[in-house]
Amino acid sequence: MTLSRLRVALMSCVALLSLAALTACVSDTSSNSAPPGQPGLTAIRISATGTDSLPFMATIQLAQNKGWFSEQGVDVSLYSGSGGGNTLRPVSTGDADIAIAGNTSVVLAAQKADSGIKIVAPWFQVNDFSFIGPQKVSLDGATFGFSSAGSTTELITKALQAKHPGLQTIGVGQSGENWAAAKAGRITAGWAMHPFINQMEEQQGAQVVLDSRTEIGDFPADLVAVNTQFAAAHPEAVSAFFTAMAKTFNYVATDPANAAKDLAPMLKVDAGVLQRGIEQTPEPAKAYSLKVDPAGLKNLSDLMVQAGFIKAPVDWTTALDQQYLPATDRTTM
Repeated sequence: MTLSRLRVALMSCVALLSLAALTACVSDTSSNSAPPGQPGLTAIRISATGTDSLPFMATIQLAQNKGWFSEQGVDVSLYSGSGGGNTLRPVSTGDADIAIAGNTSVVLAAQKADSGIKIVAPWFQVNDFSFIGPQKVSLDGATFGFSSAGSTTELITKALQAKHPGLQTIGVGQSGENWAAAKAGRITAGWAMHPFINQMEEQQGAQVVLDSRTEIGDFPADLVAVNTQFAAAHPEAVSAFFTAMAKTFNYVATDPANAAKDLAPMLKVDAGVLQRGIEQTPEPAKAYSLKVDPAGLKNLSDLMVQAGFIKAPVDWTTALDQQYLPATDRTTM
């Protein structure tokens, strides 16, 4: 064989090997079958906000660690989104299967005819949002910090402004950034939830300036949206996800001491502080439950209309598809 023919033969071999490798890569990601090591399980990709800071989001990883998803025949991959549209976008494009994100963002996205998503469940159904600062003050002339425009925390501050016209608000960022701004005197108080409230109270003397639940009532902090094509192809897997999460939520609500020990390493919070945070969450059994609360959903809709986020109330009888929830958690709207 001449040198030129040898070169051609070698190049052909390299091309064939590269094509085979590329084909293998494409075929490996083109379906939703379980990854190697998880035979017989349906893979579900979850996009969620605050998985490293909020206990009710870290419960997803807890369920995976406990093997409660695999018991139901699913294998979950969890991706932490930065919030709002960034958390929802992967589901609408098909790059993720389920999104758990701020209530306002999910409602607005699901109302678009071509969104490719539908709302299937509420998530964390109590109003645990408070505003903390270095000291308690009068609300007249106070400035409260929220996270960002269009967020749940902005919705809350708009509702509070309707009741307290002298209240000023400003977008600051996450709870840690709000607390820093409050300590620096840039704002009077910033939004926070448990266990961050407990941490700052115990470690830095923070004061709860206002508990928004007493002012505007309950609503789900987040909503669950599913990719419509995935739900149609894998309805049993979506139901299995919620079955496992119902078990996980019950564990957290009924055994906060042990649940806190499991969750603390994920959240980088002392287990004792986290336990107190769970116990001091308003009505933990309601918060950590998938049982649909029609009153909370109506309140969310009313608040969004009042704030100008939407023009008409949400018709939850059609907007919320409860078929994937455990039968005991479904409610007549």
